[in-house]
Amino acid sequence: MGSTGLYLAQKSVQWKVRALPHYNESLKIVMEHPKALEAIGAPISIGSVELSDRLHNYVDKTTSRLRIPVTGVVDCGFMDVLAVRENDKTAFETAKVRLFLNDGVYTIYDTGRWSETETTEE
Repeated sequence: MGSTGLYLAQKSVQWKVRALPHYNESLKIVMEHPKALEAIGAPISIGSVELSDRLHNYVDKTTSRLRIPVTGVVDCGFMDVLAVRENDKTAFETAKVRLFLNDGVYTIYDTGRWSETETTEE
């Protein structure tokens, strides 16, 4: 496969990631969270998920973790989107959204359904 084919394959996966319901819900949560907007600084630019980072970006049968680069006029960093579902036939539900910025880590949404024992922290 040539470089154009690899580029198109990566873009295809990025489009699929951006179509995930919990990806879009997390963006809405951040955009509607006054303190998150203040910490990052509107307007916020959303980067591409690093597909090779399997520790921070994965979707399995019942859990999903996405690390999305975010940049604003005040700060930049990553938004971690943690989602769960009952089984592989049901839709993912956003369980936690965290911002990893230069001046700290902020949890801006938490349903209590994400278990930190399932994952490795930062």
